[in-house]
Amino acid sequence: MSRAVCPGLERTASGYVCTYAQRPINPFQWYCFGDYFECPIYVQYTKTKGAQVKAETKPSQTVQPLQQQTQQQSQQQVVTIPVTATTTRVESMGDAEDELIKNSESIISKFEGSAKTLNDKWKDYEGSVQSTRQNWETEKAKLKRYMVILERIRNKYSEDLKEVELRRGMGLINDETYNKLKDNIQKKLDRISDKLKELNARYQEVETTINQHYKRLLMTTVTPEISKLKLSLAKLEEMYRDGKISKEVYEKLKAEIEGVIS
Repeated sequence: MSRAVCPGLERTASGYVCTYAQRPINPFQWYCFGDYFECPIYVQYTKTKGAQVKAETKPSQTVQPLQQQTQQQSQQQVVTIPVTATTTRVESMGDAEDELIKNSESIISKFEGSAKTLNDKWKDYEGSVQSTRQNWETEKAKLKRYMVILERIRNKYSEDLKEVELRRGMGLINDETYNKLKDNIQKKLDRISDKLKELNARYQEVETTINQHYKRLLMTTVTPEISKLKLSLAKLEEMYRDGKISKEVYEKLKAEIEGVIS
């Protein structure tokens, strides 16, 4: 079983130090915890240390009995384990655990607040979409009536122009009167036509944007709206089969409902 902390890692008053490289080190961005046996510094150190051990254990000119050598080596191995080094490693491991816990809690705490903020914003978004759509559906009915009236006025101006042309052709008005009437009516017609075009474009943009948000809300939020729409679609199918509505009305309403559901 491999050790959790590199034996060469020590903690000083100023921070962590790699005793193998003899320099400060950030153990959280290196191999010091868990994977230290893959650390190039550790690998190089063990290779160098291994060479030193071999050099130190070369036979001397005085040959000692094998049993005596074995006993001496065992004694040397026991003696060379410094108590302070073991204590330092244990303290380093404890410090590392505290540091890891501290950093982990810091990251979680940071994003706990962000997640709660997102949740609050999503609730506000849901309420805003529902409220905007409901208000839009109410005001849209008025808007459509106003635009229908404006279209009728535009059509009336077109009829007035034709009437002026007819009066001139019949000799009922002279050219001066004709030109004045025509210019006056044409300006009104152009103004209301341009304004209707603008209003229709803005209406479609608002309608599309609100529907997009409403569809997104239906797809991501568990609400009874989808069930109601599917029920409405089923009733629409039944009314069409029974001949209570025309094909044109059926296809129009079906497209609107399916556009919201899908």
